[in-house]
Amino acid sequence: MGLSAGADRSKKEKGDPAFLQYIKNKKMKQKNGDYVTEGKLRNTYGLDTEAIEKLFPVPDYDVPVYRKDGTRQKAWKRHTVQMILSTQRAKKEIRRGKREKRLRQAEHLNELQDFLGSYSLDDYIEKGKQIKRRFYLHVGETNSGKTYDSIMRMAQCSSGTYLAPLRLLALEMFEKLNDLGCPCDLVTGEEEERTEGAAFVSSTIELCDFSMQYDIAVIDEAQMIADPYRGANWTKAICLVNAPEVHICMAPEAENIVTEMIRDMEQEYETVRHQRLAPLIFSGECTGMDEIERGDCVIAFTRRNVLDIAAGLERRGMKTSVIYGALPPRSRREEVRRFTEGESQVVVATDAIGMGISLPIKRIIFSTVTKFDGTQRRKLTFSEIKQIAGRAGRYGIYDEGYVLTMDDPGRVKAALETPSYQIRRLYIPFPQETLSSGYTLKGLLEGWRTRPGNRAFRRENMEEAEFLYKTLGREYPKDSIRLIYGLITCSVDIKNGELVGYWKRCAESIIGGRVIPEPQFDCDDLEGCELQYRAYDIYHQLVSYTGQTDRSVEEKEKICELIKELMKEKGELQRKCSRCGRPLPAGYPFGICERCYRFRE
Repeated sequence: MGLSAGADRSKKEKGDPAFLQYIKNKKMKQKNGDYVTEGKLRNTYGLDTEAIEKLFPVPDYDVPVYRKDGTRQKAWKRHTVQMILSTQRAKKEIRRGKREKRLRQAEHLNELQDFLGSYSLDDYIEKGKQIKRRFYLHVGETNSGKTYDSIMRMAQCSSGTYLAPLRLLALEMFEKLNDLGCPCDLVTGEEEERTEGAAFVSSTIELCDFSMQYDIAVIDEAQMIADPYRGANWTKAICLVNAPEVHICMAPEAENIVTEMIRDMEQEYETVRHQRLAPLIFSGECTGMDEIERGDCVIAFTRRNVLDIAAGLERRGMKTSVIYGALPPRSRREEVRRFTEGESQVVVATDAIGMGISLPIKRIIFSTVTKFDGTQRRKLTFSEIKQIAGRAGRYGIYDEGYVLTMDDPGRVKAALETPSYQIRRLYIPFPQETLSSGYTLKGLLEGWRTRPGNRAFRRENMEEAEFLYKTLGREYPKDSIRLIYGLITCSVDIKNGELVGYWKRCAESIIGGRVIPEPQFDCDDLEGCELQYRAYDIYHQLVSYTGQTDRSVEEKEKICELIKELMKEKGELQRKCSRCGRPLPAGYPFGICERCYRFRE
């Protein structure tokens, strides 16, 4: 599969004349001083063939320059080029060339946008009309039994697929279906577990197999259809999942837009409304950690704050469980088990807890109502507050759920009392069929980003894929476009430079036809273990391109065991002052305490 580097080596081994001449060019460059080729005049200065012939009529043939294919190209010594380009005539040609280049690029982009404009929501609606289905819309607030009722119905069928927003939720339903006597497989981007004789599959929604036909399908948390990065997966699943009976679980704000889609597909549907069995009550302000009780869940929005709060509670003698995004799913499941079975008294979690994770929580306590969303620090939306707060109360354990906050009680109270606004737009997925259109991948991604949507839909946000494409740092032949697309759509935390660097090494190895390197991050502390685990997630996603043995499963199990041991001493995870060693408060932004700062030398 090798491109560039791998091909160069093979040519060298065979003594390819064109490659040897290419190497000779590099030596000539050192001997004769630098030179400028015709290609460089085009790409760097925007000169076309006509301008080059006007300005540089006679090439410097005493500087023999060859392309990799062995053909000779025109070249001039750099000092000659610099002298000619300093003239007014040359500057005028450069301005004209750049202006025409911009016009050509704009024309090409318009043409590309027109091409991509043919892919719209109507295409998915038309495809959805071809599949005869009956939809059941389960509408209700968090913790109202929507998913439970759908899964109970699935257990009565012969085959089915459950589509989850999170791999932890996919894992929970995988276990539940197997416990109900429905042999079920687990499929997420990071892991797979196969069950003998399985007729059911629990997966993250991105991995829905549209080629399979099931008796029943359950699509969970459909309000995610409005998410710029992932919402397109819900649009595609609702339109194309192949099952005569489809159950869609959603918050009330998604009801109108999902109903409209189903009507447009001319399908039958029935709306099932769910009410919370444990009422939700706003209980005002929590003044400090001394008020935390057994059965509480404290919400923070960074990994560091979660661990600091948990460590502070542990030092007070209160056993805690922690849940946050970077914690491996199996480790999160262990933390959930400890709280559910009473081994820990309090949960400290990020907003990851707001979607589907069932826990016996009496009170939700917001430590803050602001979060950094990757771009800016902002207040939580009312929908986000409701989603998280809804985890309070568990029918049969707590008859009522309570919500408190340490920050901005007025906003939390208003969020719980204000009806949800209906979602007005959904997202459609990037059309992978365009990869065979003849356009470059760079052009397709740019055209997709710049093509405007309309009042009904927006286009899936592909910024992360574009970032990874730019990280590779070069163009690749059109015949490798599907490979490159597969690499750049790998699930990678692009905010983590170490993970992006590891992904790039893996991608370059695949492109060059080499074995993927296994991650080598230190596992001396909790953060290192989490980084190594997430790197093995990347390894697992990419190893299928090489045919080498996937060693991620056993390695991740070892990491989870290390994390389990580290989690036993949560009191030691709190940050301490680098000078005096005193514990620092949760959310404290500096490395030394105020006392040491005041009395520093």
